Amino acid sequence: MVIHRSLFRAMIAKRIFVKSVTMISSELAPFCVRGGTAYAIRRLADQLVELGIETRVLLPDWVDTQLASDSPLLIPIPVKMRAEVRGAPVMVQCNEFSRAAMAAFDQIKNNSGSDAVIAHGDEGAMFMVLRDGERSGGPAVFWLHTLYDPPLSVFSKEQRRSLPSQSLLASAVMMADVVVTSSGVLKDAREFEWPNPLKELQNALTIASAEHRVLTVESVGCLPVVPKNSENKLDLGSSLENLKDVLSPYVFFPGRPTVDKGFGIFGAIAERLRDERFACVAVRRPEPQPKRKRPFRQLVHWLPWLTQEELTVVMRNAICTVLPSITEAFGLAAAESVSLGVETLYHPVGGHHVLESFPHAHPVALTSSERAQLYRLWSDLIATDPDSWPVWTRHEISLRPLIDRWVEAIRSIACRGDAANAPTENSARRAEMIEAERWGSKLVRRIETHGTEDGDQVASGGITAL
Repeated sequence: MVIHRSLFRAMIAKRIFVKSVTMISSELAPFCVRGGTAYAIRRLADQLVELGIETRVLLPDWVDTQLASDSPLLIPIPVKMRAEVRGAPVMVQCNEFSRAAMAAFDQIKNNSGSDAVIAHGDEGAMFMVLRDGERSGGPAVFWLHTLYDPPLSVFSKEQRRSLPSQSLLASAVMMADVVVTSSGVLKDAREFEWPNPLKELQNALTIASAEHRVLTVESVGCLPVVPKNSENKLDLGSSLENLKDVLSPYVFFPGRPTVDKGFGIFGAIAERLRDERFACVAVRRPEPQPKRKRPFRQLVHWLPWLTQEELTVVMRNAICTVLPSITEAFGLAAAESVSLGVETLYHPVGGHHVLESFPHAHPVALTSSERAQLYRLWSDLIATDPDSWPVWTRHEISLRPLIDRWVEAIRSIACRGDAANAPTENSARRAEMIEAERWGSKLVRRIETHGTEDGDQVASGGITAL
């Protein structure tokens, strides 16, 4: 049973001082990486550690690397999983890990205590559901890293019965004491009606915001640390050897090369630009993938999965980065590109909205109908497969005017030549702004004031341009 919010606030109106937290996640760089979320969670953990907070991260015990940490305050903990579940469907694995994490968290809070639990991803959402309103162990924080809401068809009957709504993400939002998302996601939730499969999540976010349970953080508060001696040169001794044969200049797609990240749009752009004097470059996914027929595969130069340092070098040497996202929870890749002084083209959706006033940030304008159509495309991908090319093909014709604008925007930046990618000035201002927006600091302030009048009034505040 979920305790009414106002009653819970009255019960815990005493201020909390955070000394330790527990994270629930199946990803944490460098131990388990399936995409950018693993790096975001690691940066959040590192920020908490820098604040002197003991940060435990519960991970599946089938992580293949040794869970050794550089800091005694960052403690990755493998959670025992049944071996036969490893090859099971994703939601079966998710449910198994969530149940195992529940038992491990109970042991932690009973033995050493935890001032808050921070749940990430689908497994974190299922953890929130299984917790079923349990309030010991501090406030429960749900971090909304994506709007991908698994369809009910992937859940067992038992799992479906445990959900208080017809949506996993909406259920987690309903049950969380604090929901973390970007101001851009809330903007989209307030400004137009989302398609049916996403309506419950939209409504849950709107209600949580009205109840002052939402903490907004922005992508600029989770940027990687750029090495002081980093240079704008290619290191051909690393895996960037693959760049030696790339036609220079080039445009770069820094996201995961899947339809849900806008790779269908990038492929259509590459087809239109095939006769231009620059290449279209993308990065392969970190884990092996089944071979799929991709109509644009031969038009793109592929790099292997890159380290953070290598990714920075590739971004800095591009004419521009191209991020035609369908939706975006935070938009970390775009924020990183902008912060490096790289000309960055992006869709103004979700977490990308916050970039509009930054130097080097170039939104490719969307009509209201196109923005709604991107959400419909997202909804159709959720119902089938996030990387479904047949689904993309059904939407491509109606999005051709948008693709035309992308092509013209890239050509415009390419014509500027050396004027593009000038380093961002005022590095001190950049550091000051990033410090103010750091995810760890904002989260700790919210946890420490949770349930108090101050906590109800916590707001993200605006951020100014770099």
